[in-house]
Amino acid sequence: MRKVVDASVPMPLHGHARPEQVAPLPAWLTSQENTHVTGQVVFIDGGTAAALRGDGAW
Repeated sequence: MRKVVDASVPMPLHGHARPEQVAPLPAWLTSQENTHVTGQVVFIDGGTAAALRGDGAW
């Protein structure tokens, strides 16, 4: 199934992330250091959302 996803979903920023690459973001978001980021949807998708939206969305 991973081959199907890789062939059909663009991931311009180096493909699938390992857990240790993703973990720092939720750790920081839930830490006391984060004083202002709340209520946001944060994509950790290797650039998929941006690639699918295209240049016209920005």
